[in-house]
Amino acid sequence: MYEFRRILQTDLKNLCINPMWWVGTMGLPLFLALIMGFVTQSTFGTIVTSYDYYAVTMLIFGALNNSTIAANSFMEGRILKANMRLCSAPIPDFYIFLPKIIASFLFGTLCHTLAAVALFLITGANYGGGNAFLLWLLLLAVFFFAVCFSVMLCCILKKEETVNMILSTVVSLLCLLGGAFFPMKGLGRVVGAVSNISPVTWIGAAAFQGVYDGKFFLLGAVCGVMLTLAALCIALTTKLFNREDYL
Repeated sequence: MYEFRRILQTDLKNLCINPMWWVGTMGLPLFLALIMGFVTQSTFGTIVTSYDYYAVTMLIFGALNNSTIAANSFMEGRILKANMRLCSAPIPDFYIFLPKIIASFLFGTLCHTLAAVALFLITGANYGGGNAFLLWLLLLAVFFFAVCFSVMLCCILKKEETVNMILSTVVSLLCLLGGAFFPMKGLGRVVGAVSNISPVTWIGAAAFQGVYDGKFFLLGAVCGVMLTLAALCIALTTKLFNREDYL
């Protein structure tokens, strides 16, 4: 396990020393929540303010959108050379891709936690008081699935640019349909029904039910589904990964 820990430390260090990853991972959801919360203040009430709404939805958007961290950690040009050396080493296959998943998850967790704390300090966003920890676990489950899915997609498509393009497009569309950028309920019954197709709708519903209603059944169900899908992605990655593709 010594080799595994060294690879994990190197992958995590590569993410932490890149300032652009800090800006994109922590700065993007923070910036969007502040801007959209400020612009839409008059359209929200006092129980759920615009900052309350966008603090949660933009963190969900960020958790999904930053699945690209794992793709870059796995297949970025400067990282690919190091991966090629690992592929030539006498180590198990999972020593190559699993540290990328764990490093991406740990880095994203740190960035999103800091963004959430900053939103709370700046805007007073409501995370449910004592229920904030469960909301944090929900976001971690979503992010863990996102990075696992991203690495699996890398093993299928084998091109970082293609993976990032697909992930960015799909995440933006799902978040748009799921009401991350603006509530969909006020747009009519048909639009509301269509929005139920997006898993972001259910993630958001689980978050708000936990924060404001103290109901955690949906939150637990969503966490369970996310973790199950993440485990499935890891299993498929183990089956699909072929180190010869990187030599």
